[in-house]
Amino acid sequence: MTVTEFAILPLRTTQTTPLPSSLLAKFKTAKEVLEKASGFTFYFLQQVEDPSTVYILGSWPSVAAHHVFLPSPENQVLLELLEDTVTASEIQLWHLEADILKTSEGKQPILDAPTISCNRHFVPSEKRAGFSEKMAEVKPLLEGYTRPYDVQGGWRIEKEVVQGNERDEWVLFSGFEDVDHHMAFAKTDEFAKYREIVEFVEGFEVKHLKRLRL
Repeated sequence: MTVTEFAILPLRTTQTTPLPSSLLAKFKTAKEVLEKASGFTFYFLQQVEDPSTVYILGSWPSVAAHHVFLPSPENQVLLELLEDTVTASEIQLWHLEADILKTSEGKQPILDAPTISCNRHFVPSEKRAGFSEKMAEVKPLLEGYTRPYDVQGGWRIEKEVVQGNERDEWVLFSGFEDVDHHMAFAKTDEFAKYREIVEFVEGFEVKHLKRLRL
């Protein structure tokens, strides 16, 4: 089953707008190595709210295939390449049980949008089925608003444990012209229906990303 790698890298650099060309060159090298190992395209994105945070998105044939790569000499070289820029112990890494980088027929790729929203929905395990049903019901409302850009999401595979209890997480990506375009969705009539998903979650995290052209 194809899965999506979701990694969050907190940068040490104080220069973030724009990022130093030397760092972008390192990311380009990392992108090439990841793509060769996985057979899929990888993307590096910078968070709008905190430009010192970079996300990596890319697909793998399976979680096992990624785990084979992690201890490989190629990956160790990457970690050494980035050790002055990223603290390895602070990297967050997990997988989504879907290829969220695919594009629906008739839509433009999410990552071609000027701004990408990354919405993390924290769902109590007992409400997962209800959330899935409600998301399937209201997702077309968001798709209509974000057109022509696609909307894709998937469940986090490695569950997070909070206060001794596992919780599920649904991560949703959608494309917008800018942050204001996304925020304006809350003022539409459709949002009144869309927000019904709130009853199935215990929290949200909403961030906006800009794709780094490497």
